[in-house]
Amino acid sequence: MPTLFDTASRIVLGTATFGVAPVADDVPTLVHGALERGINFFDTANSYGNQPEYDQPSIAPHTMRQSSEELLGPAISGIRDEVYVASKVGEPLGAARADGPFVGLLTREHIVEQLDSSLRRLRTDRIDLYYAHLPDLRTPLEETVSAFDDLITAGKIGAWGISNFSAAQTERVVRTAREIGARPPAAHQVRYSLAEREAEDTGVTAAAQAFGIPILAYSPMAGGLLGGRMAADRNYIGHKRWGGEGFTAHQIARGRRFAALADEWDLTPSSVALAWLLGRQGVAGAVVGTSSLSNLDEACRAVGCTLDTEQLRMLDELRFDDDHLYPATAERT
Repeated sequence: MPTLFDTASRIVLGTATFGVAPVADDVPTLVHGALERGINFFDTANSYGNQPEYDQPSIAPHTMRQSSEELLGPAISGIRDEVYVASKVGEPLGAARADGPFVGLLTREHIVEQLDSSLRRLRTDRIDLYYAHLPDLRTPLEETVSAFDDLITAGKIGAWGISNFSAAQTERVVRTAREIGARPPAAHQVRYSLAEREAEDTGVTAAAQAFGIPILAYSPMAGGLLGGRMAADRNYIGHKRWGGEGFTAHQIARGRRFAALADEWDLTPSSVALAWLLGRQGVAGAVVGTSSLSNLDEACRAVGCTLDTEQLRMLDELRFDDDHLYPATAERT
């Protein structure tokens, strides 16, 4: 049976910082520019865009910004039938986000309620791929899985997926779907890059492959670390985007060595990073967040870039994993 991955672009435009980068007025230009470049897949969430963690000087505060979905909706209103839209549910919202533990909420009531809100904000009657954004350890999986399955039956979503689930949690979701006769997740979105390979090391990518679940990788540029020599010197990069620490000296040194290799091969760092990722087994696409059309041009070039065996070997030696890029509690997409 055909799936959206048969016709969706492998480069997915991420919208987590819509309203900040790009600012609201520039969103339509970026969205339509992406489609002109063959990027027809857009990724958002009910928790994206107007988050206090993204507040920056000279940018409107979160209380005055529209959400990512509210900005994406009008931008695709005239091209809705030409694009695929993914959104997510489950991250904490409002006071729960600010004051409570950062855990998922995937009750049937919350999923259905938030889907209707997302549809209104996106100005559409369907979402092509609807993710469980974070695992919810308090709600029975049967309730969560059946809620997504019923939304497919109702025609409100085309498929559902999981995001940030461990290998064991992925297995339990698939097993639960089989037991209750529901459709299994059609995608797994995970943080994955050359510099952040925890998804490999913990068996998440292997579990997805074992169950035939396509992998969508977010943070493919490792929060900017793989963006070139000067990228690590920017004010807002990596976990700094959420008020955390910046990269370690070791990570920055590795990032600069990576950029030097790209230069030696007459390729841009972003092209190499994305080509490496898209060449990994089971990876269907990479979610790229940017406000620059030139960055999208580079991302599209990466789709046709193939790294040879020696290049892959040299990249494999650039292990960044003696200190993680993100704290374990920082689950953001």
